[in-house]
Amino acid sequence: MAELFFIATVIFVAYVVFVVLDEKKSQPEPEKIAELKPVTIEPENIELTAAAVQSAAPEPAITVAKPIQAKTTAPKTTKVKLEPAKESTNPEPVKPVVSAVDGLKNPKTGEIAKFPNNYNFAKRWIKEALVAEGLLDKVYKNTELDDAANEKIHAALLRLKALDKYK
Repeated sequence: MAELFFIATVIFVAYVVFVVLDEKKSQPEPEKIAELKPVTIEPENIELTAAAVQSAAPEPAITVAKPIQAKTTAPKTTKVKLEPAKESTNPEPVKPVVSAVDGLKNPKTGEIAKFPNNYNFAKRWIKEALVAEGLLDKVYKNTELDDAANEKIHAALLRLKALDKYK
């Protein structure tokens, strides 16, 4: 395990070094700026063509480096219009709603629990209700579960869900 961690660390460090060196190579070369010379126009030289002007242009002689700008990545922001909170006339806290189709209701406490897909994840009161209603002969332990018991339990859960008492 330590060897794999070492190899991953070496690869990561090599990647970081590669990215840093690549950024240095990709920085722009200093731009060359042409030196301007004053041109005097004499009356006999008024008819200059564009080609003559371009050929008379001097070669760039001064080089100026651009200032390096730091790359910053600002997080994208979105504007959200906030509305003032409306006061609730209901003094009770809002409880999550679980419909009877999705869960089972404990008739003693009124608790609504999600319908379990697996007996191992069923709440204790659901397991006891299966025994109390006579759908199962006992509360099974995890070590006692096999394919036959799981089929029997699943059928019992579906029958429990169909009872009006637990809707």
